[in-house]
Amino acid sequence: MASELAVEKGKASVEHYEVAANDGRPAVMGTMHLNTEELLLVPAPSSDPRDPLNLPRWRKILFVVLLSAFSSLGLSLVSGMGGLLGFYIPIYAPQGATYADITALMTYPTMMMGVGNLICMPLALAVGRRFIYLMSLVTMILGGLLAAYSQSYGWHLGARMVLGIAAGNSEALVPMMIQEIHFIHERSTYLMWQAAMQLSITAVYCLFASPIAGAIGPGNWYILGVGLGAGVLLLSIVWVPETRYTRALAAYGQEVESVTPEEGKPKEEPKPMRVSERPALDFVTYPARTLGSDLRLFVGKPDWSEGLYALRNTFQVLLFPNVFWAFCLNGLTLGVNIALGTTYGTVLSSPPYNWSQNSVSYINAGQIVVSVIALPLLGNGSDWLIRWRARRNDGVHEPEVRLIPLVLPIIIGVASAVLYGQAAAHPERFHWFAIVFAYAGYLFAFLGANIVGITLLLDSYPARAGPVLVVICAFRGFVSFGTSYGVAKFIETAGYDGAFGVYAGLTGLLGLIGIPMYIWGKDIRRFTGRWAVKERSGKPSLTH
Repeated sequence: MASELAVEKGKASVEHYEVAANDGRPAVMGTMHLNTEELLLVPAPSSDPRDPLNLPRWRKILFVVLLSAFSSLGLSLVSGMGGLLGFYIPIYAPQGATYADITALMTYPTMMMGVGNLICMPLALAVGRRFIYLMSLVTMILGGLLAAYSQSYGWHLGARMVLGIAAGNSEALVPMMIQEIHFIHERSTYLMWQAAMQLSITAVYCLFASPIAGAIGPGNWYILGVGLGAGVLLLSIVWVPETRYTRALAAYGQEVESVTPEEGKPKEEPKPMRVSERPALDFVTYPARTLGSDLRLFVGKPDWSEGLYALRNTFQVLLFPNVFWAFCLNGLTLGVNIALGTTYGTVLSSPPYNWSQNSVSYINAGQIVVSVIALPLLGNGSDWLIRWRARRNDGVHEPEVRLIPLVLPIIIGVASAVLYGQAAAHPERFHWFAIVFAYAGYLFAFLGANIVGITLLLDSYPARAGPVLVVICAFRGFVSFGTSYGVAKFIETAGYDGAFGVYAGLTGLLGLIGIPMYIWGKDIRRFTGRWAVKERSGKPSLTH
């Protein structure tokens, strides 16, 4: 059977597409030709100088650095609170705030990260990525100022929820923008570099959170982040262009043959090409990229139907088994990571460890080790693996190959959760390094679930990147909130060993579900692919 698809390109007429695999069966969305004798470029680049795929290498590197700086600062201002809780407890306790209320300064902003994604990602799909990105930076700066000058617990909590909205956009918007300027075979590598830079900068900023707060006050720790955010905003206005660009489904290697209804003749559509066949930039047909074109807040007319469709399609995509599993795993590992962040200060500052409040944030040093040593396995290693497997599979890439590198993070995550629970419950039996190792180890598990989940689903549903990222990054915020909210009471009831033993079991269980996802992932994509395309005016169409 064949399905008809159409691609809307600006004011161009609508064409119809016949989608079929080489073996005569319906094509499976996400299965694509990646390697033959020479590496193929997927999606196919155009000859338009303003095509984001045609940005020069140095611009792409600077682009990734600036987006990484934004995401790092947003997440630092949210997650760095773990090293500051000891400073705020004596301030807010006289106001009637309990320890559970203090930990809410970390858990509620995490929930707002999900809310921010749910609101802003459809807007980014409708009006463009650049405007929402810049507004997220402005929101982050505003939230940091409000938190720095907060006069009460309620004011501080509200300011941090504003920070959560801005930081949440970094979770979905940043990877979407990065994947839009890179080819399939290099996405995981650049997402890894983004994650490595984000993790390193966040680790350094959080590492010195408690000593900075001890020296100049916790409010000035926020002010430092605001100043750095203002610098990133000024640089981004000039160097971060719009990444939205309409592409045909054929550009993703989906075995598409197009027919123009008026003429009934086959029409060429851009398809994946070898590196040596990449077209030269055409400055006659298309306008050149200039500073003026890059400074535009809006490129093209807003497409509100795209935003509304993305919001509706988000809940539809949520029901896909592979997407549902990926967001659950992401949400769980993020929630456990937050639970670790809200408790390590109490554990390390209590006997027998007796770390000072000015030193507890040094636990974040382990994150730097994770970013330098472990993350290349998930980035460069994943891209190398898909190229190797594609060569052995007659040049065909199956997204489920991305799941193989997830095995190690899941194993380490389970072990780390168990170790943390035992060390926190019985500190007299364990050296403080057990807490440091477990905190860094479980972070590796979250990053594995995050990078693997995002690259797997972006490869599986290339035409629905927006809704997929909203599900992963927005709904996982709600799952993580459910996982980490009330962790203080959970520990009181079950103890550290019982609470984190449950977290370890859930991590292992969701990790094991990855096995059937690997085995039957293609069958799932074959069934769900029909809902991963868009209908407009009663005719199937598809926009990137």
